[in-house]
Amino acid sequence: MYCIDFHADDYAASVENSKRILELIRAERVDSISILTNMGCYKECMKLLKEAWPSLKKKPLLSLHINLIDGHWLSARRGSEHIIHNSWEKIFLHSAIPGGKKKKLKKAFSAEIAAQLSAFRDETAKLTDDEGKALPLRIDSHVHTHMIPLVYDSLMEALERSSLKDEVRFIRCSTEPLAMFLFTPGIAGTIAPINLFKNVTLHFLSHTIRKKLGKLDIETGRLFGVAMTGHMDETRVAKLLPKMEKYAKKKDCRLEILSHPGRVSEKPRSEYGPDDIKAFYSADRDLEYTMLISPEIPRS
Repeated sequence: MYCIDFHADDYAASVENSKRILELIRAERVDSISILTNMGCYKECMKLLKEAWPSLKKKPLLSLHINLIDGHWLSARRGSEHIIHNSWEKIFLHSAIPGGKKKKLKKAFSAEIAAQLSAFRDETAKLTDDEGKALPLRIDSHVHTHMIPLVYDSLMEALERSSLKDEVRFIRCSTEPLAMFLFTPGIAGTIAPINLFKNVTLHFLSHTIRKKLGKLDIETGRLFGVAMTGHMDETRVAKLLPKMEKYAKKKDCRLEILSHPGRVSEKPRSEYGPDDIKAFYSADRDLEYTMLISPEIPRS
């Protein structure tokens, strides 16, 4: 069913990061957020969200932001070990090689996703939507790792293990159209080659996953925020948004306008991997915050 969903990723990456996302929620500039459960500040950030919840005029949808890149292994015996700093590419390459390593990874990822699901449910179970109904279970992942077949299979196994498969209402399928980025004046030539590669790769992987989720009657939607990852600035979003809306209406689907508005300026912590130390502290996140708060970007 067609709708526009302004979305903020990485809630609970840090307290400061989360406070800025809360500002956007209070201003009714985001419709949904994704929550990292395996950062050291998770409970503190959830306390802030739950304290604010009763006074929010518009309650956002909440998604578990599965994190297999950095943070802590919640499934570890003591719960304090840092995840070995992964990357999307490293996980993809390891999962593409058959044998014992692949089986070991699937077992570890399944256990960790189940632990993150449990942590998410523990903190959100009593929250209700604007009509007083229980919030739907929604899932996505940090840097779209759940689009990797091995991680997707690990997620399904974790949902079975947690008896939550029938409760899931939405899993992000990270795909967006490419042509408009290549042929729209003012946009063409401004997209980083690595983001174009990411767009094509995720789009390719999405075909199989979309079919699987369709058989499970789980909503998926489309994205606007892959090719312009980290650079969803006001000017370019305003230029592309009408085309994206037309595309979503044609597909009759949810269009997630994906952004990362919560910049971190606190002292770096060892739980951040090398990629996130760069991304979380990037000034580009200020641009994405400005885009979301801008009255020039319309809301329905």
